[in-house]
Amino acid sequence: MRTTAELREGFLSFFEERGHRRFPSWSLIPPPEDPSTLFISAGMQPLKPYFSGAKQPPAPRFTTVQKVLRAGGKDTDLEEVGLTARHASMFEMLGNFSFGDYFKDGAIDFAWEFATGQMGLDGDRIWPTVFAGDPTLGIGEDEAAIAGWLRIGIRRERIVGLPRSENFWGPAGATGPCGPCSELNYDRGEEHGCGEPDCAPGCDRCERFLEFWNLVFMEFDLAADGSLTPLPKQNIDTGLGLERGAMLLQEADSIFDTDGFQLIMEWIAHESGAAYGSSPEATKAHRVISDHGRGMTFLVAEGITPSNEGRGYILRRLIRRAVTQARRIGLEGVHRLPAIVVEQVGPWYPEVVEHAGTIERVVRQEEERFSETLERGLKEFEELSGAERIGGGDAFKLAATYGFPIELTVELATERGQSVDTDSYGEEMGRHREISRSGAESGAQRAADFATTAGFTSEFVGHAKTDVLTQIGALEELGDGLFLAKLRESPFYAAGGGQVSDAGELIHEETGAIATLREAHRLGDDQALVFEGEGFAAGDRVRALVPWSVRFPTMANHTATHLLHEALRQVLGEHVRQAGSAVRPDKLRFDFTHDRALTPEERAEVERIVNEQVFQSQPVRIFETPIAEARKLGAQMLFGEKYGEIVRVVEIDGFSRELCGGTHVRSTAEIGPVAILSEGSVGSGARRIEAVSSGEAYAVLRARAHEADELRGELEQARKRSKETPRPDTRADFSVTRETAAGDVTVLVVDVASGDPLDVSDRLKQKHAPAVVIVGLRENGSAQILINVDKSLEARGVHAGDVIREAAALMGGKGGGRPTMARAGGKDSERLPDAIALAERTILDALG
Repeated sequence: MRTTAELREGFLSFFEERGHRRFPSWSLIPPPEDPSTLFISAGMQPLKPYFSGAKQPPAPRFTTVQKVLRAGGKDTDLEEVGLTARHASMFEMLGNFSFGDYFKDGAIDFAWEFATGQMGLDGDRIWPTVFAGDPTLGIGEDEAAIAGWLRIGIRRERIVGLPRSENFWGPAGATGPCGPCSELNYDRGEEHGCGEPDCAPGCDRCERFLEFWNLVFMEFDLAADGSLTPLPKQNIDTGLGLERGAMLLQEADSIFDTDGFQLIMEWIAHESGAAYGSSPEATKAHRVISDHGRGMTFLVAEGITPSNEGRGYILRRLIRRAVTQARRIGLEGVHRLPAIVVEQVGPWYPEVVEHAGTIERVVRQEEERFSETLERGLKEFEELSGAERIGGGDAFKLAATYGFPIELTVELATERGQSVDTDSYGEEMGRHREISRSGAESGAQRAADFATTAGFTSEFVGHAKTDVLTQIGALEELGDGLFLAKLRESPFYAAGGGQVSDAGELIHEETGAIATLREAHRLGDDQALVFEGEGFAAGDRVRALVPWSVRFPTMANHTATHLLHEALRQVLGEHVRQAGSAVRPDKLRFDFTHDRALTPEERAEVERIVNEQVFQSQPVRIFETPIAEARKLGAQMLFGEKYGEIVRVVEIDGFSRELCGGTHVRSTAEIGPVAILSEGSVGSGARRIEAVSSGEAYAVLRARAHEADELRGELEQARKRSKETPRPDTRADFSVTRETAAGDVTVLVVDVASGDPLDVSDRLKQKHAPAVVIVGLRENGSAQILINVDKSLEARGVHAGDVIREAAALMGGKGGGRPTMARAGGKDSERLPDAIALAERTILDALG
């Protein structure tokens, strides 16, 4: 046994021969019922229900090789990558597991046999560590583990007791299964040591003792209050790091010198011209690029795309950190790296082979987007080199204007001995978000307080009824003719799951007074409603009515989104996942993960499949079931959504099955025709479709047919006009300072010295159509910014009003406007370039 591949297969075969059932790696994404971590951070994490007793394992003994990513939350090694010989954020964990079968003695026997027999390691150089005990947990030194190692033949002085921080594992997340552990450390020799007389496993001064295998004696459950409860059974969870094991087998100086990284490291050296080990800078760059290249490859294969939060933010950080390090050694085109990773790991992970093209496209798009601002950002960063400390305002500017995550600023600053004021950065970011909300105060908290003090829960009956006689159980006047109300039974759907709140009214049973529903607040399983009207009081009997003309098209559109979701998966691939939706009476919007525009043929095929299901009049069945059963049925679950133990399943016979709490039609035939209105980008790796169904679709299709000839004529005239050169405007003095192509769209940044900025932007928008024009103007010490957007881009997620609110906040001002045109002003004219840069970057991100 010598190579990484031999170690991987040898481990699995060894334990398979000893009664363990072999399983492939589970996903890097924890299941919905496990929100404890962003990613699988330990080999045992997918097996937590078996350890806790929540589920019965299909076999008493398992063996797996599990892909693991420690790059977010409390279980992260990201900051260590590049600095040590053994740390990686993305790695493979070999594991053997016992559920109430063998315990400490069995785990010790297996580990010793494999390490010394199969791996051929020198037993005299293996030092076990054990849990030394912890008074706060009420647990003493692990005498059973010590006895086990003594029985094997390890001398007592080589069995080292370490505290809870080192030898009590888990849980994977904040709560869950955990227990004392015993780690196997290999003595790599004095040449790797610090020379101090007390050097031993756990020494933080050197890397002489390499921890390569952890035997976890999983026997407790940790609660949120820190208390321990014995698990129903004593279990074993072990983890042998594949990369560290290969490092020992091959007597390598680091995991990056093993054959598991060989192809990747050779490619980096060839493409950059900087050999690994040629300088401290090159060594760190090689380690970061190779590790992050593996991480980004596996993440995109899981369907994750770069974003500003959650798992997408970690992916964005991996790519941007790799790009930054690559530039330091002259490596261009990081997006080419995943192909090398696929070649290296593809034989064991077919998902990366299947999605190789998608992986390259997603990484390339993020690399190109970051590269556009990286040069200017690094220049800005270098200008701060003279200061002992980078202030929060400067760090915020690097993040908001140049896309530098705060972690990257901290890392680069640390390398040159600077600190970063992260506290004031957080305050600056908080102020910015507050200003960006445009001062509008939400009544959600008041509604929540009102609902809590009412003393009862409204029963939502709107799945079955749209007209119900009920009672106002509680009422609170808000002024201006508005009041908060809680109904005993309510037919009104409060916005959730993408479906908008119902429209409707209350009709007083005695007086006939009418109140109109203005807002519905969803509060878990409860709700509070805002009405406009007079003559109502707590205790009144009322008729609560949702007009059928509002509810029916909403239901049709909601069921249509389920058809659309499955049709997209059939046409584009199973990587497609819902990324958001808006279901209204007049139209539907569906956001999904995909890294490129649909071709006309793909769009037509999606529309065909959806309408085929409509014409086949498929039954729509709705039922409740335990979440475990829904998962067995293959029901689609919204990524990031938290579900209870009992879930509601919406099933379109033979076609689609999803968890959903919304309202739906009884048969697909009730949806009527479905017409796609638009398809476009809403950011990196995400697309948006807008469509109509039922009567709205009929009107659209009829109008299209009726106006085809007129539109053809108008288009011809528009083409002629677009070729005409606009006459010079002698009244305006302006210059185009930047022109960027985003696919078929031109994004212009314009400085106006004098003249009407709206007129200038209109002419430039027409000349470069389709285009977005960002105009900056200084006047009397203040600054103005204007954004003019081609109307055709509205459906692609570009909203001038939303963008300008963010940009104006940088100048200490406010602004707003329509999706196609918005203005803003601010007192801080010095921040105008930053505001323009932020607006430009936001628009380019939206255009994909």
